[in-house]
Amino acid sequence: MDNRSNFFKVSALSAAILGVIALPVQASSESAGGDQYVEAINDFISDSTLSGTFIVDTRSRTRTSGAPNGEDGDRWSRLDYSSYNAIVDFSSGYHDEWLGADVGAYFSGDLYNNSQQNGGTGEYLCNEISTCNNLDWGAGDGQQLKFYKAALKFKAGENVDGRFGMIQASGNGTIGNVWSFVPGTYRGAEVNANFGDWKATYFLADQYTAPWLLSEDDYAPALWSDTSWSLTHSLGLQGDATDNLFLQFGVGQTTNVVYTTGVDWDNNKVEGYHDSVDTMGYKAYARYKFNESMSLAYDFYGIDDDVKYDGLGFMTGLSFNANFGKFSWMSDLSYASSNNDADVNPRMIYTYGMTNGNYSQWWDALSDWNKSGEASWYNRISYNQGNGWNYYLGFGYGTGGQDSSNSDVVGGDWNYKSEYAVNGTIEYSLLSGALKGTTLRLHGTILERDEFDGAASADETDIRFQVIVPYNFI
Repeated sequence: MDNRSNFFKVSALSAAILGVIALPVQASSESAGGDQYVEAINDFISDSTLSGTFIVDTRSRTRTSGAPNGEDGDRWSRLDYSSYNAIVDFSSGYHDEWLGADVGAYFSGDLYNNSQQNGGTGEYLCNEISTCNNLDWGAGDGQQLKFYKAALKFKAGENVDGRFGMIQASGNGTIGNVWSFVPGTYRGAEVNANFGDWKATYFLADQYTAPWLLSEDDYAPALWSDTSWSLTHSLGLQGDATDNLFLQFGVGQTTNVVYTTGVDWDNNKVEGYHDSVDTMGYKAYARYKFNESMSLAYDFYGIDDDVKYDGLGFMTGLSFNANFGKFSWMSDLSYASSNNDADVNPRMIYTYGMTNGNYSQWWDALSDWNKSGEASWYNRISYNQGNGWNYYLGFGYGTGGQDSSNSDVVGGDWNYKSEYAVNGTIEYSLLSGALKGTTLRLHGTILERDEFDGAASADETDIRFQVIVPYNFI
């Protein structure tokens, strides 16, 4: 595996754009290029921004299944690390009011790492914060510098804009970004058209890398994630139907998706591959504001995948949000289902980290709450003290997932009847000064599951402390 080829492709595009960005440093009213050159450079840097973010993420996540040197039920530390991201983002103004550029990069690594190790290579388990050698192993071992955004952008009047190059999806449609402190990178293009209160978006890409990977070649070495595809694209429409009702619709497709049929772990090789399949994605979202402090939203994300779901798999839910002065309340209901009772992943490619969708419900509570047939309910109460201190406490419960013990079809890491999670966060943010927005956050989750008879234990805990320091240079 050679990660360098893709890195240099991105770096070459970035270098070309950075070369243009660097020109204003040498420009003056007496430039050899003349007054028109100076005016063009001034247009390019007008409204430009240069920002940075430094992040330290310290985490301990335990599990009661798969203990390397113990029995099922023994609690052990699977992730135990402190890693950092140093992110720099540049966004230019528009030359001649139509052409600009965006560039983003980050440097990452581990301050310490005591996570699970691969006995064969000694690599640590990938933690999705520092760059990894593949989706399983190598946290902190990859080339630390990654250009995750390098794009040219354009405007055509006030109503049309677009970007192409190494970009991120805006989320209007069926395509989103894998979450991390930096988003994943698509090689593609996006075009937006505004019509009054409505915006239409077309997005397409032929390559993607998760934030913690440097090359699309890094998926295959993990074996289970050896998945290929040709093109992913989507069409989205969103806007205000009334003053109180926001709507979003999307339809998308990914072509020539090839999944593995399984992995022979004894011989460390893929057993074979399914025939290629085209998958479809469907998105519907509506949010109604009763008043300035209360709203109700509905979300549906469906995937038509003949290999993974034998047809349709979907997640759908209701979200209620209300504010009462310094207190706020969130209550979410969610339901997952698939034709063959496989776990549902709300994205057009089933494989983790390969691309992502834009399903809105995420509870930071360890579980994906996505067993087919599972209905889940999550409630959270939050308190904003008004002086930079914020707190929340949440509780989630899910039940109804299908028993996979006698099935060759049902997928998932664990097999359980029900699950519940308790989570909470204590957070402090600076409200003023040069480092305004700097945040210290302590988050914890306890997840307990009631397994089917004979199934492996599946309980988890997570303690996470984050330091986030943003800074605007220009």
